[in-house]
Amino acid sequence: MNFKSVLRSGAAIVSLVSLAACGIRPHPMTMEENITRAMEDKGTIEHHYVPLRTAQLSLEEAIARTLAYNYQMEVSKLEITQQEKQLDVALTNMLPQLAADAGYTTRNNYNAAESIDDYSHERSLISSYSEQRSHTTQDIQFSWDLTDIGVSYFQARQQGYRALIAVERRRKAINNLVRSTAEVYWRAYAAQTILPKIDPMIADARIMLENSKRASDMHLQNPLILLDYQQNVIQLLRQLYQMRNDLMSAQIQLRSLINVAPGTPIALTTSDAELTAAPLHDMAKLEDITLIMRPELREESYQQKISRQDIYAQIVRMSPGIGALGGENFDSNKLLTNNVWGQVGVRATFNLMNLIRGPRIIAVAKSAIAASKARRLALSISLIAETNLSAQMYQNSLDMLASAKQTDDIGHQMETVAQRATQAGAQSGADMIRHQMAGLVAQVDYARTLAQTHGALANLYNSVGLDIVPATADLNDINRLTAQVTQSIQAWKNGRLPDMTIQNNQLNTTTNHASAAPQPATQAPA
Repeated sequence: MNFKSVLRSGAAIVSLVSLAACGIRPHPMTMEENITRAMEDKGTIEHHYVPLRTAQLSLEEAIARTLAYNYQMEVSKLEITQQEKQLDVALTNMLPQLAADAGYTTRNNYNAAESIDDYSHERSLISSYSEQRSHTTQDIQFSWDLTDIGVSYFQARQQGYRALIAVERRRKAINNLVRSTAEVYWRAYAAQTILPKIDPMIADARIMLENSKRASDMHLQNPLILLDYQQNVIQLLRQLYQMRNDLMSAQIQLRSLINVAPGTPIALTTSDAELTAAPLHDMAKLEDITLIMRPELREESYQQKISRQDIYAQIVRMSPGIGALGGENFDSNKLLTNNVWGQVGVRATFNLMNLIRGPRIIAVAKSAIAASKARRLALSISLIAETNLSAQMYQNSLDMLASAKQTDDIGHQMETVAQRATQAGAQSGADMIRHQMAGLVAQVDYARTLAQTHGALANLYNSVGLDIVPATADLNDINRLTAQVTQSIQAWKNGRLPDMTIQNNQLNTTTNHASAAPQPATQAPA
């Protein structure tokens, strides 16, 4: 290959690179591409719907299905896997550098040179060369620097903490999904019970409103009484419309959480006709468990450890670097006496500028640690308030449930008395319908309040940070997962919270034997 050929090849490569650079700017996706992408995603979603094994669905099965089939769980699992793979990559950075190199060199003339005598300044030798015009080289080089090993070690520790942060985020995702599923399940259960009664109530209310308007047009009664009556009926209709809207949305949300096709018929089953709970006397223990178990606080602790590794890594960088190197070389130049040779060496380096830069970087890392601690304390105060608020909301829900139960009982009595009074001719049929509707409204209110109370209990578990299943639990075995969920939330069925105590710096979760509530799962990975 001559020099002109090399120039022509180089010019061709430069031209190709220039043309490729013109295509670097990305173009927005076309409508056809968006339609194709949407259809592919829809097909994937529909393909991954998991049908119900039976038409009936319990709370435990709903939670297990949500944890097993919801895409949020898949995302959190992939995030953990990604961080673990990053940890594997960080560990490989501690290995020595081993590089292989090969090359080809050519020129259009010989690399000849003359020699000049140092004393006489006269040419001592004629022009000579010791290198062929074209030759190849191959070598393999080994190097290992102790500074790089130390820095890579602390960076690997940082990545290990990031992997643990991913586990805590998965815990948070599990707890949030459990809370959402419990809340939506009970709302859907209330809808299953109430919706068949709401539509007949709406039809009766419309009939009553039309009859009242007709009576007003015919001047059969006092207009003021009729208008007052119509206003009450209209307000009742608005209340029924709002109830129906809220209840119908719960069934849609539940199907989405448990990953079944929209419109799938579901029959919710539960034995929780009543919900009673022991009063929460010791809020201090709930607060302690919150500070121990909440994933957000553990994540901040790991962030603090990550910042501390920056200090250690910078100290290593400020130290003198000592490295070993070696290699095996080959040169096809036939003018060399030895075409193959090996070499080894030891090298020590010290960057004096690190003495100036290092303390500043360490100061930044210490500031990050202080900021992380401040965030953790601020978050702790917020989470303690959240726990107290959740406990208060649960207690208020219990009081509202008791009041709604009394109202429901009175509503049943009113229906019975109204029916007897109508049969005896003591009141009109319209008054009987009005009293029946008032009784049905009381039933609706009780069912909704019961669902809200169960939701408040689930929210309390979430605010404390108790795990219904460990973050590392196998979510692929739906039968085993359902058994774990059943064991963990058995106390919920009686509305009793576990007796949570902290002994010997370890979280000890037990249940009150008098309440016969089994022990919930509270262990979480560190």
